[in-house]
Amino acid sequence: MPWKLLIEALGTTVAIELGGYAEATLEAVAEAWRDALAADQGTDAAATVSARAAAYAPDDIASLLSDLSQRVTLAAIEARRGELWMLHAAGVAASDGRVVVLVGPSGRGKTTAARTLGAAFGYVSDETVAIDAEGRVWPYRKPLSIIEQPDRPKTQRAPTDLGLRPLPEAPLRLAAIVVLDRGESVGDPSVELMDLGDVLADLVEQSSYLSSMPAPLRTIAAQVQAFGGVRRVSYAEASSLAPVVAALATEPAVAPAAIGGSIVPQAREQASHADGPLYSRAPVHDALALDDPDRIALLQVDADGQGVVRVLAGIAPVLWRAADAASLDDLVAVAVAALGAPEAGDADELVADAVASLVEAGVIVRGGVWSLREDVAWTDSHDRVVALALSDDAASPLALEGSAAVIWRALAEGPAPADQVAARAAAAAGVAPEDVAEDVAAFLTTLQSAALAERR
Repeated sequence: MPWKLLIEALGTTVAIELGGYAEATLEAVAEAWRDALAADQGTDAAATVSARAAAYAPDDIASLLSDLSQRVTLAAIEARRGELWMLHAAGVAASDGRVVVLVGPSGRGKTTAARTLGAAFGYVSDETVAIDAEGRVWPYRKPLSIIEQPDRPKTQRAPTDLGLRPLPEAPLRLAAIVVLDRGESVGDPSVELMDLGDVLADLVEQSSYLSSMPAPLRTIAAQVQAFGGVRRVSYAEASSLAPVVAALATEPAVAPAAIGGSIVPQAREQASHADGPLYSRAPVHDALALDDPDRIALLQVDADGQGVVRVLAGIAPVLWRAADAASLDDLVAVAVAALGAPEAGDADELVADAVASLVEAGVIVRGGVWSLREDVAWTDSHDRVVALALSDDAASPLALEGSAAVIWRALAEGPAPADQVAARAAAAAGVAPEDVAEDVAAFLTTLQSAALAERR
């Protein structure tokens, strides 16, 4: 039967199972992970990480420990995906449970800071800090990865081996998020309150499985608002950070606000009848309004499932809000009404250039908007729809029933890309949009062939 060790990580339990190893190797694994052991070693694990002795040389304990550290971390993050905001960050806790989170890309000094500050504060993690919707922090007291020999895997050392303090008895709650900015020429540490729009991309980049959360940008905004914003701390030596962290840990803790609804505007009531293609907002996973100045942060998910954040500023928020089956003339009119006529240059040209940039960035889509044709007569008797193409003298009325009638009514709500039509139809039928997307796309093409619908 494999040797097993249960690890507490990010509020879940991960099992390490090893088979065929010498007793000394098993003792080394247990020693490295002793500060993260689950209190109940007989409980069920949410995930299991295993390794057989054949995978490593008998004397290569360092490689085994390094590999286990990465795999346990990934297993814990995977187990909590979509449930917590998980930052690639270090964390330390004051005696009352308030946690200061230290964010930064690799090489910015997180592990060094955690190791240094952990001698004065409770060590939460040097790898991942997980925060729930109420601001509670879930610790991950993994071994610290220490470079002892440049040409060898990092040594995995238990926090208490390095003199780091245990967690406080109080529940852990978020107190501050700090973006580390280390520079050799920096004097005393300086603290700068950052605009959320300026730091949002960095927070997204350092977050795991953010696109699995239902409202990630608005979740981040609620957390940031609760503790008064994100700070950038510029410093030279980790030993100088203790007073800064102590001050930030005393900031008043406020429960995060409830997550509001999406800021994506409602569909326009009527279609534009101007010539040319129509423009629509591209699908987004989440959108966040930023004030002073007016900006919009958008989170889109790329083909690899990774979240990409873009912050729209200047004229872009106005155009993005208006891009709902809108012609270029519509967008020019909206921009002039919102911002006034430009002091220099032609409004048509300036808006066209801005729209082209948004299309290139993938936040606005040109064309692909479906709508009923103007020269169509139709009636809806609730159990079926009957439509007639007036442009074709030889056309016969087309009777639509069942799902065909549902899709027709969805299209009749107003011009929209195929995915939005599918979402409307799915909502009416009580099914998931992805279950009807192909059928909707095929039926729209059928309506186009029958001169009942058009795509612009």
